[in-house]
Amino acid sequence: MSNAMLEVRHLRLVRAIAEEGGATRAASRLHLTQSAVSHQLAELEGRLGVALFTRVRRQLVLTAAGERLVEAARTMLGDLARLERELHRAGTRKREVLRLVVECFTSYHWLPPIVARIADEHPHVEVRIVTEATREPVAALLRGQIELALVSSPVRDRELVSTPLFEDEWTVIMAPSHRLASRPHVTAKELGAETLFAHDAPRSDVERLRELIAAERATMPRVVLVPLTDALVELVAAGLGVAIVSRWAIAPWERRGEIVTRRFTREGLAERWSAVYRRDAEPRLPLARLTELLADATFAAPSRRKVSGGRR
Repeated sequence: MSNAMLEVRHLRLVRAIAEEGGATRAASRLHLTQSAVSHQLAELEGRLGVALFTRVRRQLVLTAAGERLVEAARTMLGDLARLERELHRAGTRKREVLRLVVECFTSYHWLPPIVARIADEHPHVEVRIVTEATREPVAALLRGQIELALVSSPVRDRELVSTPLFEDEWTVIMAPSHRLASRPHVTAKELGAETLFAHDAPRSDVERLRELIAAERATMPRVVLVPLTDALVELVAAGLGVAIVSRWAIAPWERRGEIVTRRFTREGLAERWSAVYRRDAEPRLPLARLTELLADATFAAPSRRKVSGGRR
C-alpha cells in the first residue's frame, strides 16, 4: 500500500461519485464495476478516518468532509492537467508517440495512409498500435496507456473527447459456399445451429446478442473465441463456422470475395463508431487531425454512413 493517504485515483473517484450522484453512474463513468467503486470508497474513508458520503434516498450525499475533498479534487485535477501541458510546452520539442487501438478488432487495413499523412504533417509524431488494449480501450485511455481509441461502446467521461465517425451494422460473415449464403439475412435461430467464431467482445455487445437470441427463443450457438481478426476471417473463409462482426472491419476480405456478409436479423443491428481521445493529450499530439483523417477513411466505403455532429 502507498504511504500517501490520497492518490490521484481517489480524487477522480470522489469527484465522479459527487457529480454522478451515486456509485452506479460513477462506475459507468470510470469504467469500473459498482463493487470496485464501493470498495475503493470504503478504503479511502478508512485511510482518512472520516465519512465522505452519506446515503439519502438511494443517493450518496457529500458530508462536510466530502465537500471539502471534492472541491480540492476539482482544483488539484485541473492544476495537474494544466501543469502537464505547461511542462510539455516548456520542454524542447521531442519525438512523441501516439498510441491507438480499435475496440474488439485487430484489423488495421485503413491505417497505413493515415500514418503516412500524420508523418508528413507532424514528423515528430510516431503512431503505434497497442493491441493489449483491444478488450478495454476506454479503461486504457483513462489509465494513460493509449491516447486514442476507435470504439462502438458509449463513453461518458469529462476527461475524454468523443467524436462520432460513422454508422455501421453487425453483419454475419461466412464462406461463399455456406448454406446460409443464399439467405438475405440470418435469424437468431439459424445462428444457433452454427459454430460462432468471436472476439472477446464488450459486455454490452454480448448482452445485446443474448437478448436477441432470447427474444426468438433460440439457442446460443457454440462460441469459439479468436483474438485476432485475420485468424477469425480465415477460419470463416475455410467454412469452419460463421462470425458476427462490424462490416467495416472485414471490408478487404469482402471485396476480394473470400467471404460474404449477411444482415443479422431482418431489421439489422446498427452501431455507431466514435474516435475517443484524452483531453489532456490534445496540446501535444495531433489528435483532432487524426480524428478528421479517420472520419474520411472510414467513410470511404458506401455501406457506411458518416455521422454528423461535433465532438463532445
